[in-house]
Amino acid sequence: MNTTRTGALSLSLLAAGFLSACDHTDRRDAVAPGTNVVEGTQVGATNGQASAADAEIVQELAAARCDRERSCNNVGGGQKYASANVCMEQMRGSIANDLNTYNCPRGIDRAEVDHCVAAIKNEECSHPLDTITRMEKCRTARMCVK
Repeated sequence: MNTTRTGALSLSLLAAGFLSACDHTDRRDAVAPGTNVVEGTQVGATNGQASAADAEIVQELAAARCDRERSCNNVGGGQKYASANVCMEQMRGSIANDLNTYNCPRGIDRAEVDHCVAAIKNEECSHPLDTITRMEKCRTARMCVK
């Protein structure tokens, strides 16, 4: 075997081993005492459980938002949202952009989500609600674990 190829192969294997050894993402960030983190959510932006919990919260907030839109007669033919499905898809996309592991690396505070849902339900139809983050209790910084 050619010594140049053998040396290059050895170097490649050594580099791959070195890189995999350095690919360690152990995050031990502490969550503030007394904070209600969503059940199943763990600290770390690559945590699959956190993503599943975040998706449930996005679904819950989207449902609350679309319930409000239905009660305000904004869902149906000729309305702001053509159907309940259209409303849910648009809301999930918008909310997921705001509440994710990038914006909330420590997770989402369950108590703050509950406050947001209550605020959505109590919002009057006379107040247009283009995005939930317009509401004080639904701002991303408020719902993220500090």
